[in-house]
Amino acid sequence: MNALIDTNVILDDLLNREPRRADAGKIMGLVTGKKVFGYITANTLTDIYYLIEKHHNKTFARKAVKMMLNTLQVIAVDGADCRRAIESLMDDFEDALVMVCADKAALDYIVTNDRGFLADPNLLVPAISPADFLVKFG
Repeated sequence: MNALIDTNVILDDLLNREPRRADAGKIMGLVTGKKVFGYITANTLTDIYYLIEKHHNKTFARKAVKMMLNTLQVIAVDGADCRRAIESLMDDFEDALVMVCADKAALDYIVTNDRGFLADPNLLVPAISPADFLVKFG
């Protein structure tokens, strides 16, 4: 099982954001235990670093990014991906870029808490909530 773990799920786990922290932690446990092969996009690393540093400090942010680099596969983002995303039918460019990268890597799912993403009719790769993913695969 290959799944892109969206930024919001990773932040739920790292920042202990309730009430979604438990499901996010279980998802990351599946990835760490190699029961799920987890992926992120390269731009997710910078977003997560910025947000964690803002809530904690640089040391914690660097530790979190190092952990992600040791746990998750990173999907490169290039100009062609950006062009494909901006030309997609999805309204949200960030979601479209995640979708394009997941499609490029031929992933099975995108695990996200983003309601707009979950409801978008233009998905190339199925998006699923952490709770639903755990019911199916946890």
